[in-house]
Amino acid sequence: MTHPTSKRFDRAFRLSKERILYNSTDCCVGRIHNPHKAGKMRLLTTAIGLSFFLVLGLAPFRSANAQGSESGSDGIAAIKNAAAKSSCAAIYWKNHRGFAPKSYIEGMALVFARSLCHPDRPDVAVVSQAVDTTKAKTDALAAYDQKFKQLHLNNDSTGLDTFRHSYVLLLGLGMMESSGNYCEGRDVSQCFNDADSAEAGLFQTSYGVRRVSHVLNELFQHYSQDQHGCMLDEFKGNLSCKIVKSHNPKCPDATSDVVGSGAGADWQRLTKSCPAFAAEYAAVVLRTSGGLKGEFNPVRKMQADVRPECDEMFKDVQTYVQRNPQVCAALN
Repeated sequence: MTHPTSKRFDRAFRLSKERILYNSTDCCVGRIHNPHKAGKMRLLTTAIGLSFFLVLGLAPFRSANAQGSESGSDGIAAIKNAAAKSSCAAIYWKNHRGFAPKSYIEGMALVFARSLCHPDRPDVAVVSQAVDTTKAKTDALAAYDQKFKQLHLNNDSTGLDTFRHSYVLLLGLGMMESSGNYCEGRDVSQCFNDADSAEAGLFQTSYGVRRVSHVLNELFQHYSQDQHGCMLDEFKGNLSCKIVKSHNPKCPDATSDVVGSGAGADWQRLTKSCPAFAAEYAAVVLRTSGGLKGEFNPVRKMQADVRPECDEMFKDVQTYVQRNPQVCAALN
């Protein structure tokens, strides 16, 4: 059963979504130059959405103050602590990926939390869209429809549940693509030798895929101009970045370093140094070009795991933000 607070959030989300136009091939054709810095109307819409969060009867977040009075900085610490201690963080991922870096789990929880603070953001609107199962070739959630149904995770409606489930799959995808390493370079097993096609970062996306949605280019432009919200320290932890040389005889001189020049090379640098951008960008790709014929090999092979433990973690984060909306100021 959907929690009444989620229903209220979804109504607020639908109100804010009226500002964005959709068509069948590109979810968001209404362009907003900066998806994170809005005018008075957007602030008002966000305030309306957050006002629905303050409802009695929500289950407490593991580290939350029962009265919802924690400061913003304390709230960030509470989210990170709960993520690190969650069952999701204790998963030993298949395909020899092992345990996720603690900083990856914490970082993903914070990116998700910040997105909840901005239900009218174009990328959030794309990722929250109800699943059309006829689009399994392009939408990863449609490709994984049976798996989600087996876990009783419903994606039939536009709103918060579908958004959260997208992040559940995204988290599992990141473990397959990079083992949760924020600065993973391009895949040296493949001979991607130009800046447009070279994949990089947590989710091994590419600059070239930006063509599927205006929202992707908007995210790139925003974070290129302002990297304040990159959450690099949160994702970094104790991880290190190494340049790896190719073992592919077709491109023996290739390395995992940035390849090419121009905007594509800038994109590679950004996605490896700005993991919040990498996550938000990949979430949009997941829904618009991430299906059985899409960008991600682990999705095409159905190797990315959907773990209910991670849904529970994100649900805890969701509840915490609902009880403590003041954390949004610290997350921005």
